[in-house]
Amino acid sequence: MTSIGQNIRRLRKQAKWTQEELASHLNISSQAVSKWEMEITAPDLSQIIPLASLFGVSTDVLLGITQDGMEKEIAETKRICNLPETTNEQALTLWSDLYKCYPHNNHISFELATVHEYLASGDQPKEIFEQHYRDAAELYEKILDNSTENELRSKTVCSLHHVYNRLHDLTNVLRISNMGGDWGTLKAEMLSKIDGYEDKTHWCQKIFRYYGEGAAWAIMGMDFTDDRTRIYAYETALKILDLVYYDGNHAWVSYVYIALYCDLAKLYAKTEQENALFTCLEKWYDEAVFEDNLSIGEYRYPENIFLNQIIYNHDLAFTHNNRDRLLDWLDSNPACDNVRCTEKFQAFIEKVRVMPGIEYRWKLDD
Repeated sequence: MTSIGQNIRRLRKQAKWTQEELASHLNISSQAVSKWEMEITAPDLSQIIPLASLFGVSTDVLLGITQDGMEKEIAETKRICNLPETTNEQALTLWSDLYKCYPHNNHISFELATVHEYLASGDQPKEIFEQHYRDAAELYEKILDNSTENELRSKTVCSLHHVYNRLHDLTNVLRISNMGGDWGTLKAEMLSKIDGYEDKTHWCQKIFRYYGEGAAWAIMGMDFTDDRTRIYAYETALKILDLVYYDGNHAWVSYVYIALYCDLAKLYAKTEQENALFTCLEKWYDEAVFEDNLSIGEYRYPENIFLNQIIYNHDLAFTHNNRDRLLDWLDSNPACDNVRCTEKFQAFIEKVRVMPGIEYRWKLDD
């Protein structure tokens, strides 16, 4: 059992108060609080209930008699609120009562805010609708100010974004969106959902790009029971990318296309689908020409910092271009043995040998 001094210190830090701030709430000196936490003295009996109320815990928790009383109350409230017969209005009353007892518990605040969101979604007057969302926003903001739990903060950010969007509060919805990080999908997803936002279409396209590329890599990383299923999956990945980059502006994912063409060519050759193989090789060739003739410079891959770092790594004296990679594949891949001696295959190799492109060579730094 922990001592009351240890519990006061733990609860004070959880509330993010200094000893001076706690003392001011109780109209006592900070030295008194310090002595409690150092276990030199203990609070008077008359201060136990005010302390428990201030921290939002029961006196049992404050005195160290039990640590799970609050958790049991939360679990029981969740159980009742999840019953089919419990209405949102009843849930609001239950969570509000529990919040009054434990106002500093972030999980109770989250549950109460969620109920306010549910109540705001019904058919009701505008002032009631907006008040529920404002109450939810206040609770969510409080959680972000006080909680350090990553999972809870992530859920709170998403919920708060929805609330501000429904309130048409563009300033706050943009502020919350920026919590999604500069390169993550969370920020793009939140920005793509803002009603009336002038850049909404731009961010919707971003989301399609993130998920399109992610879907392609996920499919390439999956295990399949047979080649036929794998071919179907890879062809589906290409269709997804074609839908996303319908305008042909796919410079920053051309390497994904090439990876798919490479694997599909191998599969077509292995399964003796000669027409499909040469169609795939031609597409690979076109993509290779496209990528190798992109302008060299800082913005070769404007939205992919990682690829730029690879391409402009000056520790390398030579980087193979796509022509060389395609030739290596054609010359050495056993999957092509069935068609290697055909006139069509040899003609394609000659076409690749004279393929227009740029050889990327750098001198080592002095």
